[in-house]
Amino acid sequence: MNQKPLSYPCFSPPRQKKCPYQELLAMYTEHLLQVRGVLEPTRQLRVAASFLSLLDASGCRVEEISTGAIQTFMTEQGAYYQRTTVASLASSMRGFLRYLAFSRVVPRDLSEFVRRPCIFQGEREPRYLQDWQVRRVLESVDRTTVRGKRNYAILLLLTVYGLRGREIRGLRLEDIRWRAKHMLIRTRKCGDMMELPLIDEVAEALLAYLRVRPSTEHRHVFLGIQHSRLPLRSSSLQAIVTKAIERSGITVAHPGTHTFRYSRAQSLFAAQRPLPEIAATLGHRDLRTTLNYLSFTVHPLREVALNAGEDLA
Repeated sequence: MNQKPLSYPCFSPPRQKKCPYQELLAMYTEHLLQVRGVLEPTRQLRVAASFLSLLDASGCRVEEISTGAIQTFMTEQGAYYQRTTVASLASSMRGFLRYLAFSRVVPRDLSEFVRRPCIFQGEREPRYLQDWQVRRVLESVDRTTVRGKRNYAILLLLTVYGLRGREIRGLRLEDIRWRAKHMLIRTRKCGDMMELPLIDEVAEALLAYLRVRPSTEHRHVFLGIQHSRLPLRSSSLQAIVTKAIERSGITVAHPGTHTFRYSRAQSLFAAQRPLPEIAATLGHRDLRTTLNYLSFTVHPLREVALNAGEDLA
């Protein structure tokens, strides 16, 4: 007889209105923000809240966490998600367990008991668009309306620079330096700032939108349409990009703003640009992070993989 799961899918709304151990979650939030420097710790907090709910449902205290509870949690999450998602979830779970040991909530670090599934390079479905597909997405936008002018400017920023969604939403009017012909990107994941050249095509798209942008006290460049005087929300930005891809008739795994980051990285890789340059374009400090954005094929690597006289098996 199958037992009812004690946890709920981490990345779905919780089954109960209020998660237990609110004080512990508040302290963990402070740790992630102030110590770890995580700007948006939503993923880490959802994993922690789901695990704490499992402990509460099983009648186990946090101070008495067992390896069995950890394995049960990971097994149940594996029933909800694919291996790539479970691997990411496992990393968040390890971080939470390390925090519990660091703050002496538990007597020892139990993170080593979190089993992470093996993910092989290139195992995931391609998440990028080819150059002709990117052009089709841009061409599908109706640029005669306020909504279309805004959406085209957003898509062009994603396409040309490979920006993150938060960087698009965080762009402010004073960040666009028209005379100097560059933009200042402030809300980066690692907390620093970056200057980008303002190319003519992007400048024209921004100007076309700003001329019809509603007047508001908010300094954010991109505003909502239904709530036109408020800054664009994360969910709205994702919807804009996802609908544009779907409208163009293109199918890609996990469509969204990150699709264009993958596409930009892949485009630079196909142009045989050095890996450090690709990493700098995407704002990565670790080259291993950049490698996750690339889908490798035999032909671009043939020259570097084989020595003179060798044949490809």
